[in-house]
Amino acid sequence: MARGRKVHGTAGLREVRGTAGLVVLLTAVAGWVDSVSYVRSGSVFVANQTGNAVFLAVQVAERWVPGVHHAGVVAEADTYGPFSSLLGFCVGVAVSVLPLRRSRRSGDREPPWVLLVIEALLLASVIVLAAAPRELRLGVAAAAMGVQSVYAAKVAIRGISTTTLTGTLVALISAFAEEPGRRARKGIALLTLVWLAYTVGAWGGAAAGLTWSIGTVHGLAAAAVGLVAVAVWSERRGRLRDGVASA
Repeated sequence: MARGRKVHGTAGLREVRGTAGLVVLLTAVAGWVDSVSYVRSGSVFVANQTGNAVFLAVQVAERWVPGVHHAGVVAEADTYGPFSSLLGFCVGVAVSVLPLRRSRRSGDREPPWVLLVIEALLLASVIVLAAAPRELRLGVAAAAMGVQSVYAAKVAIRGISTTTLTGTLVALISAFAEEPGRRARKGIALLTLVWLAYTVGAWGGAAAGLTWSIGTVHGLAAAAVGLVAVAVWSERRGRLRDGVASA
């Protein structure tokens, strides 16, 4: 894992710890689990909570607005799935507060690597919950994505949340009109890689979700995040050891 670096570009990227590769991999994981939940758990997202908010709004309109059915509007009756995902995502964000507070109190400006461990454990727990009600699986997987979103926010690359692509798309398009030059091209390249990572991850997740078991696909996602956690921990430990040796 490369050392902390400055990532420049037209997207307004500021100093971060970790690597662009880490962000790209986490985005691919988000695309993977998002598509798996969509194809295997009733067209519900676990990372893209904007989509779930729309699904819930459609359900409210279908059930409470007079004349909706007469207008030919028919939506799949599923309130619990999107709600479970939204709730789980919020729980994941809340769970991340304690590690962040401990990190802040110690004066550490880097994202707590333990957040990645928590995310990996949440994804791995879906293996055990494979036969459980889908709402529970959705909530747990969404909680993992909530934790990942907090980690990405702490990394602080503008336009990249790793769990949604709207901000990335805006930053990518805006990048072509700002700060032309080599630094701009680096920012554009990173944003493009993030977009492609989510798309490729979603394609792979959809294919795997339609072929493999729920436990298998979430186990692979957990293993990927676990490897990232180990890499971040190892890189940080090496830097601390080098700092002590040079003191």
